[in-house]
Amino acid sequence: MTGRRRRQDPAAQAAAPAPAGDGEALLRLGLQRAFGDLRQGRAELRQALRGFAARNDASGQLVAAAALVQFIGIADDEYAGFEDAVAVVRAAAGAADAIVDADLRTLARTGALIAGWFDALDDPALAARADALAAATLDDACSVPVRCCAGMAVLAYYQTRLNAEGVLWVELAMRPLLADAALSPRLRDEWHHMLVQALYLCGRPGQAQALRQARREGGVPLLPVIALKHHLLDAQTAIGDGRADTGREALAAAEPLLDPRAPRLASWWHLLHSRLDLLAGRQRDALTHARLALRLATAASYPERWMGVTIMQEGQVLMAGAAYADALPFFERAARAASGSQADFCWSQAQLARALALAAGGGDEAALGRALADGLALARRRDWPHFFRPSPHVAALVCALALERRIEAPFVRTVIGQRGLEATRADLAEWPWTLRVVTLGAFRIEIEGRPLEFKGKGARKPLQLLQFIIASGGHDVSAASAMFALWPDLEGDKAKSAFNVALHRLRKLLRSDEAVRLDLGRLDLDARRVWVDCLAFEQLADRCVVAAPDAGSAAVVAMSTRALALYTGAFLHDAEDEAWQLVHRTRLASKFKRLSAQVAQQAVARGDPRAARAVLERALEHDPLAEDLARELMQLWLQADEPAAALAVYERCRVALERTLGARPSAATAALVDRIRGGDRR
Repeated sequence: MTGRRRRQDPAAQAAAPAPAGDGEALLRLGLQRAFGDLRQGRAELRQALRGFAARNDASGQLVAAAALVQFIGIADDEYAGFEDAVAVVRAAAGAADAIVDADLRTLARTGALIAGWFDALDDPALAARADALAAATLDDACSVPVRCCAGMAVLAYYQTRLNAEGVLWVELAMRPLLADAALSPRLRDEWHHMLVQALYLCGRPGQAQALRQARREGGVPLLPVIALKHHLLDAQTAIGDGRADTGREALAAAEPLLDPRAPRLASWWHLLHSRLDLLAGRQRDALTHARLALRLATAASYPERWMGVTIMQEGQVLMAGAAYADALPFFERAARAASGSQADFCWSQAQLARALALAAGGGDEAALGRALADGLALARRRDWPHFFRPSPHVAALVCALALERRIEAPFVRTVIGQRGLEATRADLAEWPWTLRVVTLGAFRIEIEGRPLEFKGKGARKPLQLLQFIIASGGHDVSAASAMFALWPDLEGDKAKSAFNVALHRLRKLLRSDEAVRLDLGRLDLDARRVWVDCLAFEQLADRCVVAAPDAGSAAVVAMSTRALALYTGAFLHDAEDEAWQLVHRTRLASKFKRLSAQVAQQAVARGDPRAARAVLERALEHDPLAEDLARELMQLWLQADEPAAALAVYERCRVALERTLGARPSAATAALVDRIRGGDRR
């Protein structure tokens, strides 16, 4: 293969049968057939490869294997023998420069480029190889079909690297070749498809559409296999842009063109169908198509290294159904097969799936934190906010877990902002809410992190309306009850008119018509935009009561701690004592007291009396009249052999009762004090 011979156009060489052992003749025949129809010639090329191997012809093996790599990759139909051919190219790549024939040398170098990015797409040496091959497309010493294949390989590399400049460079270099009669219709149409795809992916949809329009106006229809690829590309682009109906139409147009001899393209079709079904909430159908996509890709011998998206699709569907532990192996499998940045994307999602699985199963908190930190750190380093893109709800769950634990918080807030993720729980104080309303211990409003200033009588009734909605639970609040509570002296239309004015002013004050909704006489705060501290506290406190049987678990302890931290004082304690305020204030105070007692008991049970004392001390700061809590705290100080501290608690309680209610401590409290003073440490 290293000797000099007269160059012939492979597409024009004779197709006479070659002797079984003649490697060069089989190579020529395989090239001739493949350049005419990419489905042909592979058998001859494989036979030639075996013949060259039998006589230790390294350059012959390199060219035959490189040709297989190129034709299989361009056709993108089935990949039998692809990875074996890549291995041969990798092992014999050094023989390329010794090949004298320009066509065969270019074929060898083109195969080496493909094998190189198959091994490691991020290899910096690949760019120089691609640039050199791009220049070779202008070399008249090579035949047109060989130069076309080289140009397609370089285009695919630039597309994968999202290098728009490189794509346009190759496009310009390839223009003279496309008019040459030596180029078969299949190669010409494959180039057209690959260029359209590269322009789309490199952010130049206008040029891609213009290219397609020019082809339609030319009057030459695309080959059916290329029309199929165009429909699949249209579906992929539409689904990625959120245009589900357009994607569905493209898949419907593609379906009649599917060919059992091209299982890789059928796999692509099922993968896109799975994505559509997932977007529509049809999880069972999405799972069926995801499994078919993986099965067909495997049947096509599609390299595992390139199957990451297909493998992970089943994981994405399982994640959407909250089957996090079942989804994890798919992300891990994709990560193990991938390399470079692609592996990082897969490992990021694998770690985040592991974190969600641990959170759902009440697993080890330290392991959960490590998985979150590792997964989000990979996403941050790759500037990749789109983890779990098909399921924004799942991404929001990840963000919520991270914010609660203060893991990668700046990056997580960026993800939430860029993707417009909605909070999964109303109690999550750390979420970057558009509107935050504080009612416990003080009253203030923040809009996008900035305090809202309100002065004058004009804001009084709108703010009272907001406070009433909050005190009534923030959801499904009767507008009639608000009118009765806030305008008791007005009747009928006058009360309704005053209410309408107050609601209008409140929306203007909050700079959002959606923050407070009115529908069929019922008022709602928009839970996607508005966070209220007392509603978050009440929700958490109620969850803690339900979780009381598991009070010792780390998750429940953390939830209880978050709830207590939200209670910074009485509800609207500086406001006028309207009846509706007092009712809500009393209910919240009661829940805070009960939760404080529960958390203190949890701390004692796990052998942490110091934490229990701290919780009770804080509870008594908010409610100094709570004798039952005072007695519990006195008992804890007594058990710590600190009678003076126990008596100090009693004295504070006695003074508060006397000053506030004009009452004395109960008999139970007095009896406990007598025991302490008598030296009884029980």
